Amino acid sequence: MFNIAIFGRPNVGKSTLFNALVGKRKAIVSNVSGVTVDRNYGIVKLNDIFFNLIDTAGIVDEIIDSNDFRIQTLKAVDDADLVFFVTDFSSGILPHDYELSAILRKTKKNVIHLVNKFDVKNNNFSHKDVTKIGFKEILYISSEHKKGFDQIYNALVKNDNFIKNETSIISNVNNSHEIKISFIGKPNSGKSSLINTILGNKRLVTGSKAGLTRDSIQIPFSYKNRNFSLIDTAGMRKKAKVIDYVEKQSVSKSMLSIRMSDIVILVLDANDKLNKQDLTLAKRAIDYGKSIVIALNKWDLVEDKINFKKYLNEKIKVSLSQLNDVKILPTSCIQIYGVEELLKNIISVYNNAQNRILTSDLNKWFKFLSEKHPAPMVKGKKNSLKYISQVEVSPPRFIIFCSYPKEIPSTYVKYIKNNLKKTFNFSGVNIVINFKKTLNPFINQK
Repeated sequence: MFNIAIFGRPNVGKSTLFNALVGKRKAIVSNVSGVTVDRNYGIVKLNDIFFNLIDTAGIVDEIIDSNDFRIQTLKAVDDADLVFFVTDFSSGILPHDYELSAILRKTKKNVIHLVNKFDVKNNNFSHKDVTKIGFKEILYISSEHKKGFDQIYNALVKNDNFIKNETSIISNVNNSHEIKISFIGKPNSGKSSLINTILGNKRLVTGSKAGLTRDSIQIPFSYKNRNFSLIDTAGMRKKAKVIDYVEKQSVSKSMLSIRMSDIVILVLDANDKLNKQDLTLAKRAIDYGKSIVIALNKWDLVEDKINFKKYLNEKIKVSLSQLNDVKILPTSCIQIYGVEELLKNIISVYNNAQNRILTSDLNKWFKFLSEKHPAPMVKGKKNSLKYISQVEVSPPRFIIFCSYPKEIPSTYVKYIKNNLKKTFNFSGVNIVINFKKTLNPFINQK
């Protein structure tokens, strides 16, 4: 697919342009420098053409002094067939713009110069300064109000390499077998490093400073003929500590990523004890119906490995019983350890979550289970369990019809779930069970 990279100094409106063209709020927008640090990808449909758009970090920034950001941005430019060079009409052309344009000219890429925020008044703006940048194609636009996008289209259609068949783009992008995996955890637990280790290259910016990842970044990946979408999320702190707008947006994007995922990887720092925040994150994923695999990262730094893993299992058993069969897999980005096992378990849990049980087999098992261990009585009356039906997969969701659905204790629900997992191979899967007061729909059938 035709690739276009967005390039420019911080705060010229690159992420706003990205969101406007992609058609969804995929990138976090803020007037704080350095919010975008990793490459963000989105597919654009502009009238009758399709292309892949890449949002990048502003690499000339006094606040962020890291070569990693520059590398990430220049890699996006290198991968691009064309570059949108974005400047800011409201501030005018600044020295940083000239510096970046010089870098861009050296790449010999085709460039369209977009002067953004053209709807903002600036009596001191000089078109002569714009022409000094040196790119022939200059368009004045407003990303926020989507003005000038027809000019962008007219400039792009001169190129014959765009996909114009909607059917082909949809079949290429929406792979029904793609496994979406969100990596969640506290700041600095090693989520980005673990994804880089899986990919085999430094695709995401990492560092010792907590909070480098502020947006949710999706990265395609293939393993053993299976397609994945690896989603790096911002590290989530305790709710009380989240006060600024950018971090609130980051957390919101992380929550959305969890909801859109098939599997959630809870990344724990093996140097830290399992704390309330880790359990809170796990519970949020469970509440969304997601299956969890725990990556015990930085395993190379643990001295007493046997006792630590024993402690962790006991802690989870007591504090979060819903994860009693969750896989806890040690990983090390330094030693490149545990990645293969992690991927195998992800596939296994995903496959298990797709299981759909025949209604006849399900009810034969359910009849035996409920007779062996009936539901507790309700005020001296039998709480008759009549029928069970599987209504969804991934997560597997079951409805049980009974006499008093609100009187089923949590211990009995746990009993049913554990037996379901053992009998029908739902190992590691988060099962959802709902109870409903109704009669067996087959009772009156003849």
